[in-house]
Amino acid sequence: MCEHDAREPMWDGMMFHQLGCMGFSISLRLLCILLPLPALAEYGDIILNGKAESMRRAQVGDVVFPHWFHRIRYRCDVCHEEIFVLRAGENNIDMARISEEGEQCGVCHNGQIAWEPLECDRCHSLEPGWSGGPIQHAHRGEPAEKTLKERALDIRIGSRAKPYSNIIKLASGWHPAALSESGLPLDRYGLVDWAAAIKEGKVNPIWDLNRSGKKRETRDTKILFVTKSEFVADVLFPHEIHVYWLQCRICHDTVGGPIFEKEAGKTPVDMLGIRQGRWCGRCHDKVAFPISDCNRCHNQPKGTPIGKDVIRRDGGPAYFRGGSVEK
Repeated sequence: MCEHDAREPMWDGMMFHQLGCMGFSISLRLLCILLPLPALAEYGDIILNGKAESMRRAQVGDVVFPHWFHRIRYRCDVCHEEIFVLRAGENNIDMARISEEGEQCGVCHNGQIAWEPLECDRCHSLEPGWSGGPIQHAHRGEPAEKTLKERALDIRIGSRAKPYSNIIKLASGWHPAALSESGLPLDRYGLVDWAAAIKEGKVNPIWDLNRSGKKRETRDTKILFVTKSEFVADVLFPHEIHVYWLQCRICHDTVGGPIFEKEAGKTPVDMLGIRQGRWCGRCHDKVAFPISDCNRCHNQPKGTPIGKDVIRRDGGPAYFRGGSVEK
């Protein structure tokens, strides 16, 4: 069988919509059997292999979790943190909890919201040997070996328009047509631009799994992080797009301790810590866009006028541009 048959329902739906031709879809599937297409993982997909030994005993591969495919349907806080803690390696994902107790992935994969966890290869699609975590940082063998991300950057040198994620072909069993046919806007790296996808109405993910209609927190405050260098643009942080995906408590009252203290100006944010996975780095460079896209955050040239409702943060206590102190 073709390695992509596990995704047939979505593949068929897309092909019928685009081509309106069942015969073509069947022919293409037969071609796939004869000439298997290369697998493709998207930036932000996660390799789960913390229980590799038990997976080998069960004779299944490692798991590649397709973040993007879930993200077009659900906002981040549907899963985080009521179902999964927002920290890699802290969730002890277990098949008994999923299939027997209806926890973790089993909250949705129960035969009602999503398919039941009965076909192993739908999740266990990756050959053993890759390191766990975000797919773009995965490597095989010694850690010194170049990661998929570094290989991608090597190939991309001299052509900033080359899609970053198209190079990451070595890991997951996900069919590339699923993303290419989605119509989602892409950034200059070829990654999904989730902010643009929201603004353009390409996706409208739900935030309440039970659709109870409960009120959602909103906040549109902006914070200006003033950089120490006179040559590096400041950062104008928009609360609005972050609160769209995650409720305030996820950053300010996270399991294991807050990512950012609630009191403005109290968290000593710096790029070294972000690169090490702290603060913004809890999501960026893992699931959200990479920190190598500097101007995406450093978007406010020095001296650019800002609104009076913007909170300014330059190492001391934060305060509103208009003069009132933010405690």
